[in-house]
Amino acid sequence: MALNGIDIASWQKGINVGANGVAADFVIIKATGGIGYVNPDCDRAFQQAINSGKKVAVYHYAHEIGYQGTAQQEADFFLKNVQGYIGKSILVLDWESDNKGDVAWAKAWLDHVQSKTGVKPLFYTYTAVLNSYNFSSIANADYGLWVANYGSDAPQGYSQPNPPASPYWKSTTMYQYTSNGRLNGWNNRLDLNVFYGDKKAWDAYAGIKSSGGAPNPSTPTPPKPSVDPTTAGGSYSILQDPKFPQNKAHLDCFGPVGDKLVVEGWHTTVSNHEFIIIMDRVKNKELARKEVKPIARPDVKKAFGLSFDQVGFKTEFDLAQFKGRSVIVLMRATNDPKGNTAGGFQDFYETRWYHDIK
Repeated sequence: MALNGIDIASWQKGINVGANGVAADFVIIKATGGIGYVNPDCDRAFQQAINSGKKVAVYHYAHEIGYQGTAQQEADFFLKNVQGYIGKSILVLDWESDNKGDVAWAKAWLDHVQSKTGVKPLFYTYTAVLNSYNFSSIANADYGLWVANYGSDAPQGYSQPNPPASPYWKSTTMYQYTSNGRLNGWNNRLDLNVFYGDKKAWDAYAGIKSSGGAPNPSTPTPPKPSVDPTTAGGSYSILQDPKFPQNKAHLDCFGPVGDKLVVEGWHTTVSNHEFIIIMDRVKNKELARKEVKPIARPDVKKAFGLSFDQVGFKTEFDLAQFKGRSVIVLMRATNDPKGNTAGGFQDFYETRWYHDIK
């Protein structure tokens, strides 16, 4: 059994997560950030959700810009502000700010919270971060993984997809699979998540005491991560157009190599021209583009039963032009020789797969 739920912050202030509100088995709420930010809507949402019988989690946003502190300072700030929630909710560290590579900081925060509460928090981050740094110390300490990885930005409702492959963790506790969820009761985007377990398993993660007086120590056994069917491998998930499922794309390699930014992968959309476009992740502005010639990828052809194999690409850009920027890749199949959108096109991109170029 698996549970469906949403995660919210002050951006969703006032959202109805009660019995007659947005449908969810669980609600995850931002509580604090750094050593100075408290979500002003946290307690309202927490009380509304828990009073309706929903399962609840609360999270701390590490190193919130302008409020950065040491791991212990931030852990103590979090604990001070969630005292009434401990033993009632799962505790979570949200790991996506300016110290993403400081694994020891994250481990220290998790250890401190566990030592003070007796509850192991979950560790939340996204695939690009997991692929960039060594988180084995956190995985080996048995902190559960909540991972974000979006296969499509198209509006969607709940689903229960298999989690993406993640290094270091043998299994995934929870998967955030879209930031463009659409549910009755809220007229805007929502993050949607699947928890791979039942309510009893949720209570075990939260340290909620059973009627027998002790927390249930069992944890859910989630499905195995979805496997990339291409021989190239890589830890990026396969992107797919929900309206045209035959249109898929994948990044096998994306990142700095020497003085170049290397981009390699494939997509199955048939078009007259293929372009790789490098975008500024923060400003959503194009920085560079190159047309690429399709190359043979028999592994992709075999994996998806295609009648053609010229679906691969590999290109590189001078790294210096991206200095000081956070960049993402946009893969575009188009009938426009200039690489724009005239005459029909298909874009594939994932904003959480990025590189900060120093």
